Amino acid sequence: MEARAAGVPEDEESGLLPRPSAAGRRPSAAAARRAPPPPVWATVDGPLGLPLEEAEGHARRFFLWGFACLPFLWAINCCYFWPVLRSPATSPSSAASSRIRPYVVRSAIGFTIFSVVLLTWATTFIIGGERLFGPGWNDLVMYNVADKLGISGFMG
Repeated sequence: MEARAAGVPEDEESGLLPRPSAAGRRPSAAAARRAPPPPVWATVDGPLGLPLEEAEGHARRFFLWGFACLPFLWAINCCYFWPVLRSPATSPSSAASSRIRPYVVRSAIGFTIFSVVLLTWATTFIIGGERLFGPGWNDLVMYNVADKLGISGFMG
């Protein structure tokens, strides 16, 4: 059995209760509920990431190249700059990343729109098929291209 310090309740000694602060007071409940400070880095790799000056250039390039039929760059932009996207625009660290945030938010919007359009298109073709497109369906599908070009005869 361990020896306990005199006058210290057992719960406090075991760590279940907070210890008194240096001033002799217990920490207030509001201080315990306070959220941790927002991230100070713009990228997910923290201190190993880019400085804010370079991060702005990368965010802008990812955003603009997303329009060149590369919308997955918008998703990469959102993932890489996740701390900027996740932190509220009014947080103290947002002052430093305020130039990056518009590119990242617009990338998130662009990728969301792209995803909705892609899923709608795929669902239309998967569910609709010949019932939706009628006889023109045979001209739209790709699996009968070899038959149309006459190059499927060599396969057996």
